[in-house]
Amino acid sequence: MHTTKLTSAINQLESISVNRLTLEQTQGLIATTHQALEELGIRAEQDFEVLSKDLADANPFVIRNAKRKLSRIQTQADYLLTLKENLEDSFQKKYMEDGMARRVGGHRTLVYIEAFILSLIVIVLGLLIYDMTAGPDTERPGWLSSNNIFLMDATCCFIFMSEFLFRLSCAHSKRFVWKHHWVDFVTSIPIPGEAQLARFGRLARLARFAKFLRLLRFARLFFFLWRGMDKLQDVMDVKMMKKTIRWSAMATLGGAFLIYQLEGTESANPVSTFGKAIWWSFTTVLTGGFGDIHNPSSTSGQVLTGLLVIVGMVLVGVFTATLTSIFVGQQNEGESESIDFIRARLDELTDQATKTADHESD
Repeated sequence: MHTTKLTSAINQLESISVNRLTLEQTQGLIATTHQALEELGIRAEQDFEVLSKDLADANPFVIRNAKRKLSRIQTQADYLLTLKENLEDSFQKKYMEDGMARRVGGHRTLVYIEAFILSLIVIVLGLLIYDMTAGPDTERPGWLSSNNIFLMDATCCFIFMSEFLFRLSCAHSKRFVWKHHWVDFVTSIPIPGEAQLARFGRLARLARFAKFLRLLRFARLFFFLWRGMDKLQDVMDVKMMKKTIRWSAMATLGGAFLIYQLEGTESANPVSTFGKAIWWSFTTVLTGGFGDIHNPSSTSGQVLTGLLVIVGMVLVGVFTATLTSIFVGQQNEGESESIDFIRARLDELTDQATKTADHESD
C-alpha cells in the first residue's frame, strides 16, 4: 500500500519537467520566466546601490557581501536563462508536433512515422557504408549494385525531403526548423557515386570532381549519424555528446588537411591521398594509435600528431564522462540544487545577523 503511494508520488514528481509540459503550461512558464528575469535585474541593481553605499562608508565586509550576492544572483540568472531557452525550444517543438499530429490523425500515428523515418535512416546508413566499402559491382549481389543503391537512396531522400517540408509547414517559427533541422535537409539530397558519374561522359573523367563527390558522400554519411543523434535526443540528453562529435570531426578534418599538406607529397607515402590522411587523423584522434598507419618524419608533423593525441584524449574523456552522466541520472543535479539552496539560506541568515548587529550597535 505504502509502496504504491510512493511510486505514484515519484511518478507525479517526474512528470514535472520541461519535456512533459503542455503547450499552455509552457507558454505560462515562459511569461513568468521573463518576469523573474526582470525582477532579478531590479534586485541586482538594488544590491549594487546598497553595496556602493557600504563601499563609500568603508564597510570592511563589503567585498565578502558583494561576492556572496554576485554568486547568488549569477546562480539564479544561469538557471533562469537556461530554463528560458529550454522552454522556448520546447514550445516550438510542441507547437510543430501538435500541428503534425493534427494533420496525420493523432500523436500515435506521428510516433509511427518517426519510427519509420528512423528505420529508413538506419537502412540508408547501412547502404552508404556498404557502397563505400564493398568494391566493384562484379563482387556484389545484383540487387546491391551501385545503381540500385543510388535508386534506393534517392527514394529514401524523397521521403526525407517530404518529411522535412511537412515539418516546416507545421512550425510556428520557420527559423527554428532551419536552426535545429538543417541536417534533415542536407541528408535529403542524394549524392551520386562514381558509377552514376559514368552517365555524364567526359565529366566522369575529371578526377577532382569525383574526389569532391566522394568527400560529399562521406560528409553525408556523417550527417546521417548526426540526424540519428537528433532522434536519440528525444529520449536522452545528448547535447554534450553532439558537441564532442562536432569538435572531433573538426579536429579530424583539420589534422587530415595539415598532414596531407605536410607529408602527403610522395606517392608511396601512407597519407598520399586525402582519404588516407582522414583515416590517419581519425585513428590518431580516437585512439592515439597513429604508428601503425604513418609515423610522421617532419618536426611539424610530429607536433601536429602530439596536438591531435592530446585533443583526442580530452574529447574522448568528455564523451565518456557525458555518457556516464546520462546513465547515472540526475543525482548530481539534485545534490547541486541542495547545495545552492543551503548556500542561499546561509546568505539570508548572515544578512539578517549583520542587520541585527548593526541595529544593536546603533
